[in-house]
Amino acid sequence: EGEGEGAEGDAEAGSPGAEEEEEEGVPSAADRRACDAEARPPRQPAVKLVQLERLPPVLTLHLKRFSAGGGRGAAKVSAKVPFPLELQLGPYCSAQAPPESLSDLGSPGGGGARYELSGVVEHQGSLSGGHYTAFVRAGSSWYHMSDSHVSEADEEAVLGAQASLLFYVQV
Repeated sequence: EGEGEGAEGDAEAGSPGAEEEEEEGVPSAADRRACDAEARPPRQPAVKLVQLERLPPVLTLHLKRFSAGGGRGAAKVSAKVPFPLELQLGPYCSAQAPPESLSDLGSPGGGGARYELSGVVEHQGSLSGGHYTAFVRAGSSWYHMSDSHVSEADEEAVLGAQASLLFYVQV
């Protein structure tokens, strides 16, 4: 008889119902997922906000003109990058207090956030060789400078430059 009871007990332990039993006090994976879903707050729209607190008198922007060539070494980026003669940074400046809602994001906070382009440095040539030149504004005139040679330039030439560095002066 003792052997028969043991055989019955072994049969019950091998039944499908016995495999699904979990350790007492440990929630099942399904229970944990349901609990996580209930504990999570509902999703809300998010906004990533970057604002400037203080503006410099001269704003220098460096444009990345070289890239990793994907196994072929570095390569020069020759694509035209448009840039304006004037920048208005007011919308990107912080107000006295952080915005309370999304509708507050349009209100500029920084006075004196207007900049005018005053210089452009460009690289002419390739990665293996070339030459740096500059366009510089003096008053209302533009000049192109290359080593010891200086010539007058127009805005079209300035805006057509393959800029590496842009210099904006606060007005």
